[in-house]
Amino acid sequence: MMKHSIIDDFEAQMNAILKLNEITFQLNNGKIVNSFDAKINQSSLEEVQEAGLKELLQEASKYYDENNLQIAVEKLWDAFERLKTYYCSATIDKKKSVNKIVKDMGNNQQPYMEMFEKEFHELTTLGNNFRIRHHEITKVDIQDKRHFEYFYKRCLSLISTAIKYLEGRNL
Repeated sequence: MMKHSIIDDFEAQMNAILKLNEITFQLNNGKIVNSFDAKINQSSLEEVQEAGLKELLQEASKYYDENNLQIAVEKLWDAFERLKTYYCSATIDKKKSVNKIVKDMGNNQQPYMEMFEKEFHELTTLGNNFRIRHHEITKVDIQDKRHFEYFYKRCLSLISTAIKYLEGRNL
């Protein structure tokens, strides 16, 4: 038990040093892995004007850094749901907000708009069918850490791309 604790401490200290020096690798279970693809770009995060979305993305990133992938995925999916309402107002509902994001991401080019619309739909379905956002007994349980990793990276990919297309709004 003591040996495991020393290893955990060492890994945490090494990851803190790597992060402090902005090195995009981390030590994970004794292996060095590229962590760049699992991070929300700091400059992209600064572009997010909506405080709730920014907070959820920061929380997801924090839990990911701590290797708590289940909570990281839950927070990221919360951010995804928040993103979908980015343009909501008295006259724009959630569906219209998503349509505006998809249209902007696709640059009004049909193949890209269809691709992003499909990805929004598929991620929504994953969030509803797996134990990510909902925890009823009928939901598919996620037990493999690698599946959490996949869900996290897939959702983060769409969110980080969408953020680049959001109009600056100070909500």
